[in-house]
This record gives sequence, C-alpha cells and structure tokens, in this order.
Amino acid sequence: MPDVSKTEIGRRMFQLQKEKAVEKVVEKIRQNTGAGWKTLSEADVHLLERLLQAVWVTIEQVKWTKIRFDRMSVDDVKRVLSIGKSLDLEKLSQRTVSDALEKVLLSVG
Repeated sequence: MPDVSKTEIGRRMFQLQKEKAVEKVVEKIRQNTGAGWKTLSEADVHLLERLLQAVWVTIEQVKWTKIRFDRMSVDDVKRVLSIGKSLDLEKLSQRTVSDALEKVLLSVG
C-alpha cells in the first residue's frame, strides 16, 4: 500500500464530509419537492450539488445548519440554479459563488 500523507488523508476526509453533507441536503430537497423534483434535469441536479458544495466549503457551519433545505420548493431550487447558471463556475472562486447564493438559501422557509 502506498504511503499517503496525513495532509492527503485530511483532504480526502474533508472531501467526503462535503459530499456527505450535500448528499443529505439534496435528499431533503428532493423529498420536500416531491413530484416537482422530476422537472429537474440530471444536469440541473449536478449543478445544484456543485453549487451547494461551494456554499458548504465557504459558509459558516452555523449558517449552513440554519438553511431550511427541508422547506425548499422547486421554485427555490430553480432560483438557485438560475444564479448558478449565470456564474462562470470555472473562473470564480467558491467564495464568490457562495456569496451569490447565500442570501437566497438563507431566505428559504
């Protein structure tokens, strides 16, 4: 087994925590939106996950826990996606993406 640095293990653990946190909230959103979830394309869901990961990385965790993902409607999701589609995700920092989405996410519920 190759040697893996503690730094690399830490990075991987962080990545797994991020993915798990986003997976949980996407499931909450999916459950709350019911049949409306089916109106979202696979690309939309992927973009939503990517946007939420950017927010999770940069937002204070206290704020993250206050976001009412379990009350998000399809319209809320579409607002988030609309903002995400207007951003150049390849060029902007995660902080910039997060700042653009934070107000919308915190206004849910």
